[in-house]
Order: sequence, then C-alpha cells, then structure tokens
Amino acid sequence: MCTIAGPVPAPLAGGPSAYGGLVPLRQAWEALAGDALVTHGLRWRGRGGALLLFALVALPVLGCASVRAVATCCGRVSDPLWAALGWTETVTQRRLARFLTSERHDWEAVQAAMVARLAQQPATAVPAGAAAVLAVDSTVAEKRFGPQLPGVRPVYDAVRRRLVDGWEIVSGCVVGPAGAWPLGLVPHRPAGAAGERAPRRRRKAGPGEAPSKLDLALALVTTAVGAAVGATTVVGDGAFAVNWWLREIHALGLHWLVATRHDRRLRIGAAVRPFATWLEQRPLEWACVVPLPGGGGIYGGLLPAATLLDKGRQQQGLTCRPAYFERRDRHGRVRHRWYLVTSQQGWDAATVWTHWQQRWAIEVFHRDAKQWLQFAAMHGRSWAGLVGWLACCSLRASLLAFLRAADPAWGALSTEATVRVLRTAACLVTPQAAPHPRVQRPPTLPQGQFGAGLAPLRPAPNWPLAVEEAA
Repeated sequence: MCTIAGPVPAPLAGGPSAYGGLVPLRQAWEALAGDALVTHGLRWRGRGGALLLFALVALPVLGCASVRAVATCCGRVSDPLWAALGWTETVTQRRLARFLTSERHDWEAVQAAMVARLAQQPATAVPAGAAAVLAVDSTVAEKRFGPQLPGVRPVYDAVRRRLVDGWEIVSGCVVGPAGAWPLGLVPHRPAGAAGERAPRRRRKAGPGEAPSKLDLALALVTTAVGAAVGATTVVGDGAFAVNWWLREIHALGLHWLVATRHDRRLRIGAAVRPFATWLEQRPLEWACVVPLPGGGGIYGGLLPAATLLDKGRQQQGLTCRPAYFERRDRHGRVRHRWYLVTSQQGWDAATVWTHWQQRWAIEVFHRDAKQWLQFAAMHGRSWAGLVGWLACCSLRASLLAFLRAADPAWGALSTEATVRVLRTAACLVTPQAAPHPRVQRPPTLPQGQFGAGLAPLRPAPNWPLAVEEAA
C-alpha cells in the first residue's frame, strides 16, 4: 500500500488509474536518493525542482514522449491518481521547458551524482576483482524533420550505413556481474571550422576548445574513476584506438582493450609491419575460443607483445598485446574479423574475447534508449535543452537498471519488458475521510520485495505532494 501525502484537491473522485507504474519508479527513485540530485549541478530558483526532475525522468518511461506530453499527462485531472497527486500547478509545460533548457544547470554533475549513487548501492556496485569493464561508444540520434533544431547536421549512421540528419551522442556504461548501467549520455558539438576537426582527434582539447568525442568519452571514464567504480578495463571500438587517449586512460590507473584497423602498424622486436602482415608472418596458435550453435565458432589467438606506434613516429608508442579473432560458419568460411589490442599483458585469448564481448551491453543500451526511453524525443530549440533531455534519458536507464538489479522479481526482465509492465500497470485510488487517499499496488507488477529494508518514502522538499509508504 502507498499513501499520498500532502494537500488533495477536493472533491477527489476515486477509481482505477492506468499509471500504477509510477509507484515502483518512485520507490526506486527514493532508494537512490534521487531528490538529492537537485543539489548536484541543478540551479533552479523556483519551487518544485525535485518534482520537475522526477517528472522528466519517470514519466517518459510511462509513454510521455516529450515535455509537452509530460505536462499534459500531469494536468489530466480526470485520472484519479493525477487528481490525487495534484501536480497540475507545478508540472506545467512552461516550467518544464524552462527547467530543462536552463543554461545554469550542470547536467554532467547530475549524471556523475547518479553514477556515485549506483556505485554505492550493493545491488549495482562492482565488487573488487569482478570481471567488469567500462564500455564507451558513440551513437546517432536521427532528426529527419527538425532542421531548425540546434546542432542538427549530417552524421554517419553505422547501422543504416548512410548519412542522416541528427546528432552524435557519446555514451558510456558499466558492465558488471549484476548487469549494465549507464555512465551518461553527452551530445557532441563539432568544432566550428572544418579544418579544426582533423587534428583535434589527435590531441586532447586545450583551454577554450570544444571537446571532441574522445574528450567527452574520457570525461565519462573520469566520472567512473571518481565514483570508485570497481571496473579496471576500458573497452571501446576502433574510434578509441588513439594513443593520446589510451595514455590518458593509463594515467587514470585503468587498462584498455580497443579494436584497431587491419593496417595499423605494430612493432614487434625491431620490425614494423601492419597488423595483418604480422598474422601472415607469425602464425597464431589457432583455437576455438567459443563454439557456436549449428557449427562453426570464434577462432583466434594472441601475437607476442608489440608496440602500438604513434602516427608518423616509429620510435614512440604504447606497449600492448595484439589479439586476432574471426567468426567461421560451419563450412569454415570466415564471416567477420576482429583486430584487437590491449594493455593487459597477462590475459589469454579466451579472457580477451570474454571482455571484448562485454562491450555488447552498450549497444543494447543504445537500442533500449532509442526504442523505449524517448532518446530522440527532443523538440526544443536550444543546445542546453538537448543536453538536459539526454541526461534525463540516462537517468531513466539508471533507474530501470537499479530496479531490475535490486529486486530479483524484476531481475529477469529486459528493459523492453520492464517498460511494458510499467506502462500497463493499473492501480486503484480510494479516497478517505482524511486528506490522504490510499493507492493500491498494481496487481500486475512483479510481487517482489523491492524496498524491503530501505528507508520509508518521505515527502521530498519543495514537492506539493509526494508518494510515501502506508503504515
């Protein structure tokens, strides 16, 4: 049972509500101390900042695809739950838009605070010595009908294999034994002049320069280190096989495992040759690392320790261990190849492949964010609004990841199944003599023990109304 604490509009009509999924979302939010995120980077002078942030994080999970849809949903007083909550005066479209697009907010600090919360929770913390990685990547948010939106430009979509109008988004996530949860989502704004983009990728951004995608990914990894996340290896695709970036990762006390091109030059001993040429001259000890159902498998091995050369310089570089893998079908034909380099000198081929496969979790995160978490439903005309909307999308993913990790009853559900369950959950609102109507837990939700042993839900400061546990 849950009780609605606070002033209730009169008269209050009881009845069923289709928004019962708000109850477990509110419980998970309270367990993560989500209301305290307002004090980390958010500069809101009006009242209701905690409520506005919660509305932007939780309600899009229930199907509200934009700021306008969130405000319309909260103003729907015909629904018994929304009438009982009384959010109409605080959650308006104007206040939500001003809150989201305010340039005073530091959304990077808000995402870092959520990472620190998850790193401290027993359900999502990475134990010492666990096989966990920090995966970094970038994706594309397409906006084909929004040329007036800020920063929209032609970007290459690797899935569709063509240019689309939209934004490039840098992302990161922690992949551990209990699953994956995000480090954040940050949009990339390209350099002002076309001539600045080519050399910018080869060095770290200086003072006053716009950060490149590598700089943004490095900031996400630095956030994880600052939050004491237990993962010790950073995994990325070929875009992150840049020596200055790998040196920065090493300076943070982390190892790295990245893909590279087949013609990337490696020095083994005194000779310098492309990666693919070394495979021909130093045959690998082929072994089936992972057998595949229906025949075939993943075959590969390791080369001797090598030096990953800096561009244009043969006397400098990074010590690494090259690894090569290929996928063969049941007829022995090669279907895909992977050229990997890692700073983990003591790993064998199977361990390298296991950690490389953990990178797939960030691809799943991209798919879930686009299909279920309103990733691209940004319709404002300011860059600050885009930054805020993507940060809220990252908080949604964190909230659902914690919900599944903290309760075994939710743990078997994917993001898709979790969102569907939350959207179809209905609850019953029963008015009482006192101004505290009762809200029953939706019977269609998993009947787990989520919230057991946690502090009771209390009304958040500056909220006109909040959901709390009934005695």
